[in-house]
Order: sequence, then structure tokens, then C-alpha cells
Amino acid sequence: MADESLDLATELAGTRLIAMITEPDAPGVPDVVRELGAAGLRAVELTLTTPTALDAVARAVATGATLVGAGTVRDRATARAAVEAGAHYLLTPGVLPEVLDEAGRLGVPVVCGAFTTTEVMDAWRLGAALVKLFPARLGGPEYTASLCMAFPDIPIVPTGGITAADLPDHFRAGAHAAALGRPLIGDALHSGDLAQVRTRTAELLDAVRAVRAR
Repeated sequence: MADESLDLATELAGTRLIAMITEPDAPGVPDVVRELGAAGLRAVELTLTTPTALDAVARAVATGATLVGAGTVRDRATARAAVEAGAHYLLTPGVLPEVLDEAGRLGVPVVCGAFTTTEVMDAWRLGAALVKLFPARLGGPEYTASLCMAFPDIPIVPTGGITAADLPDHFRAGAHAAALGRPLIGDALHSGDLAQVRTRTAELLDAVRAVRAR
């Protein structure tokens, strides 16, 4: 069951990163999730983009390594199925009132996708725990800065095309957290070096802490 007391923004306050796993069918998902958790990461996202993605969510949750979110949730039925699979939180690609409403009923937080200022305001008004700026690569850190300046009370999470090189700039711009995939995971889902997942994650977490300490 969902933990209605989960404050996702607070949970992310210490680490500020969400790892995105966009290949949920890969057999190495549980092992990668364990390495991410061991490195100190507090949240991962598994995108629901394949027929068996919910099974992957359940396997990831079973590791107990970190909070597991179900991404690309687009309707009520999928929201319910994801929570039944054990997802601690949900992520949407855009402002979807029915998902936010269902998540509220189920007691799980939502990272709601948005891009324009109107969408950011709508997502927050409808109950998003955080607002996912997606795709962040289109505007870059400068656009992140504009949104964070306009909405200092809304936790913005740049997602989509974030690289290790521009990650610090998004945090200097005011991002509450950021989501990224390959810079953390590399090729570990396909028999790559699992130890490197922990190393890369620790290095990026240190880079984020350094920026926020200034």
C-alpha cells in the first residue's frame, strides 16, 4: 500500500537526483537499483513503456534499496496498477488531471510533467508534489532559471536530456532536483560494469552537493 506520509520533495532534499530507467524489461534492473541505492540515491523512475514494465516496478520495489517511481503514467487505470505493483510515487509526461486525482485518492505523490508557465501552474494547482520540466533539453539551464525565478515556491525537476556536464548549471539555476538516465546507469542494464553505477552516482551526488553548498 502507498505511504500517505511520504513527502517526496523532502526525501529528495538530501540527494537531489532521480535515476531514470527507460528499459524496464532489461534483466539487470534489480541489480542496477541496488547499486543506485547503495550509492545513496533516494529515488529511481521506471518508465511504463513496455508490456511488462509493471513487473519491473515490483522487482525494483522488492530490492528495498530506494524509492521506486512509475513513470509515463497517463491514466487512472495505470496509476492504480502502478501503486498495486508497489510504486512509491508516480510521474506523468504532462498535466493529467485524472492521474493527479487518482494519485491523491491512493495517497501517492506525483511528479507532474510540464513545460510552459501555464502548465507549471496547473500542475501545482492540481496537487503535484514536484513539477517535472520536460523535456528540459529544449530550454536548457537558462529556461530552468526562468521558471525557478518565476515560481520560487514550486519545486522544479528538469528531466529529459540532462547530461553530467550541464547538471550543475540546472542546480545553479534553482532546480530542486533533476532526473537523468545514462549518465548514472551507463550500460549496466546490458551486462555493463555494475560497480561503475555506484561510482558514477557517488560522483554526481558529490557534484550536486558542491553546487548547493556555494
